[in-house]
Amino acid sequence: MRRVITLLLVATLLLASTIGSANPNGVGEGTFDAQCGGACHGDADMNRTSASTVMVSGPATAYAGLPTSVDVTVSNIETTVSGLLGIFLLSDLSGAGDTPEDDGWDIVSNSEGGSLNYVEVLISPGQKEHTVSWTLRAPEIGTYDLHAAIHHGTQDGSGAPFFGSSIQPMEVGVVPVPENLPRLAASFEPPVVRAVGEATSVQLITEAVDSMEVEWRVSGGPVQTTTVERVDQGTWTFDLPASLQPVTVEWRAHLRGDGPDQPTPWFALQSEDPSLSVDRTAAYVQSLAMLLMFMVAFMSLQRRAGLETEATKEDAFSMEVER
Repeated sequence: MRRVITLLLVATLLLASTIGSANPNGVGEGTFDAQCGGACHGDADMNRTSASTVMVSGPATAYAGLPTSVDVTVSNIETTVSGLLGIFLLSDLSGAGDTPEDDGWDIVSNSEGGSLNYVEVLISPGQKEHTVSWTLRAPEIGTYDLHAAIHHGTQDGSGAPFFGSSIQPMEVGVVPVPENLPRLAASFEPPVVRAVGEATSVQLITEAVDSMEVEWRVSGGPVQTTTVERVDQGTWTFDLPASLQPVTVEWRAHLRGDGPDQPTPWFALQSEDPSLSVDRTAAYVQSLAMLLMFMVAFMSLQRRAGLETEATKEDAFSMEVER
């Protein structure tokens, strides 16, 4: 019985160290509160202050239910040898319930090819500045703050991680939509991911739009235009060419009508190679099951060895009695 308890204790400690360890290789994009700026990379109470500067910028006014863009720029970057830097877009810095969604914002896409509030970027050697853009659908009428934060490890991979946040938030006033404003319909959802080698046909649903132009670019490249076809009064289509490697293609539309012309924010479309996704919970459960099977097999062998020993002793005793 003591052997079983010892084995269970060792198994628990092994699993606990795996689940609770830091993630120096990152955790991938996700929906995370500011608290994860420390908790995902160790104990949040042991963070050190990053020397990097974090700024949030974007339009001071947004229309309720319509997309707008927000930029997070990190300057004076310091990070690990791997160059990994985690960047958060937040509604406040309380550490819990502070994602943009918690304040009513809807994240449509970001310039790293995702649609979540936390991204991880690779910083090239010598690079001192990086900007990530988010396209958000504005919440109800009111005044809102948007913050940003970063976290990264140390240069040599030792010691406590660094955490930094924007010195002051970006204040956004959300106002009603003018009746004649050329705009995308509230129901429009842009595509955010596609396979490498796959062309994309985008269908735009609009309101109060008489004509439009669409331009696109590979992230960081020159701007090009594409042909737009009108399907009916409020529906338009255009094509984005296929990419031959994993890249982010950005596009935006210039909308025209009776009201003032309106450019949409840049929408990001990520081209990806097919990849296998790993469910961490399933992996932990499978590892635990394999460990339990090993324990059962080990105890069975021990019991069998004990029975064989007892049988040998009985045979030896029988032989002594016969003599």
